[in-house]
Amino acid sequence: MKKVLIRLGVLVVLVGAAWASYQFIQQLPQRQSLIPTTKVRQGDIVVKTFARGELRAVRSATLTAPNLFGTVQVTKLAEIGSFARDKDLVVEFDDAELLSRLEEKQLEIDQIDEQFKKSQADLAIRNNSDQVELLRARYAVRRAELEVKRNELLSPIDAKRNELNLEESKRRLKQLESDIKSRQEQAEAELAVLREKRQKAVVEMARERARLSQVKVLAPMSGLIAIRQNQTSRMGVGFDIPDIREGDQVQPGMPIADVLDLSELEVLGRVGELDRANLNEGQSVLLRLDAVPGKQFDGKIKSMSSTASANVMSSDPAKKFDVVFSIDMRELLTALGAKPDDVTKILATAEANRKKPPMPSFGGMAAMMGGGGMPGGMGAPGAEGAEGPRRMTMTMGGPGGAVGGAMPDADRQKMRDAIQKALKGRSMQDLSAEERQKLMADVMKQSGVQRPATVGTKPAGDGAVAAGSAPGGGEGRVGGRRGGGGGGEGRPGGMGGMGGGSGRFSEADLKNAKLPPPPDQDSQLDVLLRPGLLADVEIIVEKIPNAVNIPAQAVFENDGKLVVYVKKDEKFEMRHIKLLKRSDSTLIVSEGLKKDEVVALTDPTAKPGAKGKQDKGGSSGPMNALPGGKS
Repeated sequence: MKKVLIRLGVLVVLVGAAWASYQFIQQLPQRQSLIPTTKVRQGDIVVKTFARGELRAVRSATLTAPNLFGTVQVTKLAEIGSFARDKDLVVEFDDAELLSRLEEKQLEIDQIDEQFKKSQADLAIRNNSDQVELLRARYAVRRAELEVKRNELLSPIDAKRNELNLEESKRRLKQLESDIKSRQEQAEAELAVLREKRQKAVVEMARERARLSQVKVLAPMSGLIAIRQNQTSRMGVGFDIPDIREGDQVQPGMPIADVLDLSELEVLGRVGELDRANLNEGQSVLLRLDAVPGKQFDGKIKSMSSTASANVMSSDPAKKFDVVFSIDMRELLTALGAKPDDVTKILATAEANRKKPPMPSFGGMAAMMGGGGMPGGMGAPGAEGAEGPRRMTMTMGGPGGAVGGAMPDADRQKMRDAIQKALKGRSMQDLSAEERQKLMADVMKQSGVQRPATVGTKPAGDGAVAAGSAPGGGEGRVGGRRGGGGGGEGRPGGMGGMGGGSGRFSEADLKNAKLPPPPDQDSQLDVLLRPGLLADVEIIVEKIPNAVNIPAQAVFENDGKLVVYVKKDEKFEMRHIKLLKRSDSTLIVSEGLKKDEVVALTDPTAKPGAKGKQDKGGSSGPMNALPGGKS
């Protein structure tokens, strides 16, 4: 019985060992297959880069709320999505307070004029009375002189009396002349005070008129109207911010709407570091719009950013480079079904908008300063150049109005240095109007700078009358010295720089401006595509024939050198390689590999649980994060 039990135990042990061996042999291929592999390929390689971007307008203008020195309330506003033509009304603000202040200023000017007339009449009456008294005093002196000539025939007492009378008459005449001169100076001083009050009232009225011209904000070009959100109505986290509507009160300088020129579009995308190294401006690309499936359009790389940035709002935290792609508008419009005449019309609109100088935010900086310019200082900045880089220009006032709109950089710097030298540490605001005029005349004479012609404007010279001033000799000449009329009718104030937002529009444009038709009533011919549509961009970097290539995940770094792990039988051996080209997904090998060899896609020497960490041999992760270029 004991032998039987021993034999059964040995049999159980043998069966268990056989079963364990069988299970080990069955699991051996599965263990070997835990390391993914791929074959080395050889053939023609087209190095491509893909990007995802969104459609946007090439040109746009932001319309902002002006500074009306009072309540800024929207009374009229174009509907979102409507198409505005050039000089169409986009937004209009309440002008009740401005009109009230204008009436008050006009009443103040009328009162000062009446006081001036009264003072002149009183001065004329007083002058006539003084002339009569002066004539009597001179007759008294002449009579006393004749009496003195009779002294030889009179007694000494009478002779002495006559001499004293003569001296007294002369003293009275001298005192009367002095009094008359003092009264005239006093009267002239009173008249000068009235002139200064009137001049100040005229300047303020011109500013109010300039602000009144900013009540209507017109479209500087043809484009789609996009209404901004009312940031002042934000109630807290979790609440939707409504769009600006008619009746809302806004802050000066706050963006109200955008005018988007949809006659010329571009695509803004982002590419990685490796792709950025292989791209060049002017390189051809293929674009596919999600809104136009099944069609592709030709384009080119328009510009690329030199620094990478991360978009914290997106799901991808990696830093990437911004790339702008141009798109063939004729091809795009034709694919959308536009007729040849319509395509020609839209492209003509793009050409007209392209020739216009880049405009700053309408009603922005100048409107924040009151619309009448900055008296006694540098002018507000402007922009010049049609399509080139925007360059800030400064305007400086002179005896005849604005100076510096198209002044070269060297002359502008020379002018600025001469002004600082002439001021001798003082501020321009501390000077009176006459002192500013004299200083600017001396500076221009000493510096030898010629005043450039002001395009599209009428300088307010010594003989010009500012907007809102009544004709009356010297009182009306404030546009060139004070900067009071800047922007109201396109006439720049001397020290005021850039005027209000409507400075490029005439009174007739402002008067005849109307809101664009709503989107459902307009043909919307020019709005075939809207900004924000997504697009895929395919960039062909290079075509390489008969190239040995492997995925980027198969290359690792070991002691600063590039290696791959080639499978030999059931093991992997490390081999050094040299790269010819690389991208985010594919690497082209020049030395070290042959076609159909099997390479590992993960590091076979890495210990379990040490993924992403460097092991003792110095091997690190795959090469999908190395810089692009040749190796």
